[in-house]
Amino acid sequence: MNLTSTPSPTDAADSSSMPSIRWLEWALVVLLFFLFVGPLTPEVNEPHYLSKARHYWNPAWCPDDHFLNSADAHGVFYWSFGWVTTLVSFPVAAWIGRFLCWGAIALAWQRMINKIDGRPWFGLLTIASGLMGIHYLHMAGEWLVGGVEAKCIAYAFAFWGIGDALSNRWNRAWIWLGIASAFHVLVGGWMVVCLMICWLVTPRLRPTLVSILPGLIIGGAISAIGVVPLLLLNLDASPAEKDWASYYYVYERLSHHLVVHTFQAEFKVRFTLAILAWGLTAWLVRSHDKARILNGVVLGSVVLVVIGVVIDQMYFIVLQDWLTGAKFLRLYWYRIADVMVPLALAVNMVLWCHLNRERFPVISRSVLVGMGLLVVVGMAVRTTDRWTATASPSDRSSLVSDPAAWETTCYWVRDNTPADAICLTPRLQSSFKWYAQRAEVVTTKDVPQDDLNLLEWRARRGDVHWRSFHNEETLSLAGLTEADIRELADKYQVRYVIVDQALARKDGKVLDWTFPKIFPAGDDQTASYEVYEVTP
Repeated sequence: MNLTSTPSPTDAADSSSMPSIRWLEWALVVLLFFLFVGPLTPEVNEPHYLSKARHYWNPAWCPDDHFLNSADAHGVFYWSFGWVTTLVSFPVAAWIGRFLCWGAIALAWQRMINKIDGRPWFGLLTIASGLMGIHYLHMAGEWLVGGVEAKCIAYAFAFWGIGDALSNRWNRAWIWLGIASAFHVLVGGWMVVCLMICWLVTPRLRPTLVSILPGLIIGGAISAIGVVPLLLLNLDASPAEKDWASYYYVYERLSHHLVVHTFQAEFKVRFTLAILAWGLTAWLVRSHDKARILNGVVLGSVVLVVIGVVIDQMYFIVLQDWLTGAKFLRLYWYRIADVMVPLALAVNMVLWCHLNRERFPVISRSVLVGMGLLVVVGMAVRTTDRWTATASPSDRSSLVSDPAAWETTCYWVRDNTPADAICLTPRLQSSFKWYAQRAEVVTTKDVPQDDLNLLEWRARRGDVHWRSFHNEETLSLAGLTEADIRELADKYQVRYVIVDQALARKDGKVLDWTFPKIFPAGDDQTASYEVYEVTP
């Protein structure tokens, strides 16, 4: 018997005859995701996505917010889920979206993984190990399970599509990946590329090109729902504007995701080791037909990483043409591998242990026990961090000075200012619209996706945050003079200014504005945040 062969049909049939266990396993995977993410809202990207989604359905909400009025790069997500945000609060919408995303990812993963090994709990063990791998081994800061946003739905459809490829239903696979691309062009599009590379490197297992053309055509047509609007975003931008917008997007705003030579060295080392480990385990299970297909997809993601690194080094070091390089680096070359390499590494390891449990019983048991211990320790560290936190992931990531006071201040603004008011807000935050539900002049997190608005966003950052720092070397708005505020009020129709006084005091800056302070009431000199009304 070949110990690395595909399990017998009888074994698969026996394991698939236990639907109650399958649903229990699915529920435990969703519970795992819940424990991993934690109890607080918003997640890092949820204010960005859900505020845009609400504005998509209700343009009268925060009607003059620059970011919300910029082009919609994820229209399918906004259309399909945004209406929920008009019926319930942001936190409730986030939890509805999270459980929908988590449930879909868990279901698609379980279906996909059962094509490789139909034993109960294989899906739970591999996703638990893979989730820890993504969290602790990523290079470019990508993730699979977190808050609700377009890429979570795209990953669910992508896993479903890979499951069909594993079942030799390639036409269906391309269609599901087309739907994934409609929700998130980069996740779905790169998964199409990865599956095509898989098709190229598995000649014995692949169908003919002619036979998969219907699926490719239908999937491509569906993906056009998301791809075409994205291609039309920048028709009005000049070549120079496109070049500089890409430069600012890549090198100033998102270098931590896109520019590999700026990544932390330890991130690059650990991910390189993860790729090597994946390659070794892929070789060990190479005779397993289903694993070959999954690893072919992962190979495609590694090819994308290599291409991204080559582009980075060529344009940064060899050609020293940053503008041209930025246009290519904007494509998130490392996104899929950050997710798929740890997942496939976990699958390969568990699969090898099962296939070799009789030949190498001690090693197999030791590997499984070791993986289990790593999952337990990793989850313990993660859940301790998330479940003991007193501030939301969004506020923690943006370094909010005093999260509790920030929420209180935002709620006061929501309850005591006109619904169409425009505010100057602190640099160290990304959740003002989530809590206060008022428009902002600019927020560092909320970078528009179309080039003209991206350039405007950068100009606004210069007018507000960078001017404050240039004046007084402080990240607080206390660095702005009263003349600066009046100029910004005329230019952007600002009516209220929220000042991070905790940061201003730390930097030794004292306000000398004559504008009335309207929050907090009284003469409190220890308030973390203050709200001023710009009066004539």
